[in-house]
Amino acid sequence: MRSAYWKFVEACESAQSPRAVKDLLSSAIRRLEFDRFALMTHLSVDELGSFGVLVHNFPTEAIDHMYRHQPDRWSNPIFETVERSYQPLHWGSHGWRARLTADQREWVNQLSRMVGRNGVSQGMRSILAGASCSLTSATPATADRIRLAMRFANYAYQCIQVLQRRQLTETDHLTVREHEVLYRAALRGERPSAVAHGLGVKVSTVRTLRQKAYGRLDANSPEQAVWRMIESGQFFRSGRKSWSGES
Repeated sequence: MRSAYWKFVEACESAQSPRAVKDLLSSAIRRLEFDRFALMTHLSVDELGSFGVLVHNFPTEAIDHMYRHQPDRWSNPIFETVERSYQPLHWGSHGWRARLTADQREWVNQLSRMVGRNGVSQGMRSILAGASCSLTSATPATADRIRLAMRFANYAYQCIQVLQRRQLTETDHLTVREHEVLYRAALRGERPSAVAHGLGVKVSTVRTLRQKAYGRLDANSPEQAVWRMIESGQFFRSGRKSWSGES
């Protein structure tokens, strides 16, 4: 007989939209008798673009509370702690709470008052963005219930990321030269002069290609450009041939 997990996986594979996967996740977690849950990325949805994932039935004030100190990520002790370990983080545990500042302990207490004191969080396994799932229930949950719920959340997270990827038009795709300029800089850490030498062009040409690529990716920095390449599926694919020739 198929396990509940594999039934969930098959249902997600048949889903045609992020909304369908989110609904499946909500139903699966409710069946495990968790009152509240939140699957959240650790960066703002605006910054993550189409990879931003936010699925929850937490009250609005609790979501605001989770992201309130986003520019100072250390201020959210749950995000900080689950990124160091993929083991379940029980909100009431004294082990990790003892290492928090007084303000951070009060932060956790406030969140508990908003959504329930029997809370547990765990990091999601993804190379693309830090994320975690938080659960609360009326009574303390067993390890098996927590493990299954987190497996549901992790699989749903990966599915939603794939389904949310925006479709690119032809002009959104990097050209061969634009891709190579960014790829060499990101993967090999080459400076513009080294990239220019490798491509047999002037440094000014490399800089022009880089700026054109940034505009195509809607990026303002090397880090954001790499993120957009990964997000749009272009990082490991060579660029398109330019219709009007390369610079």
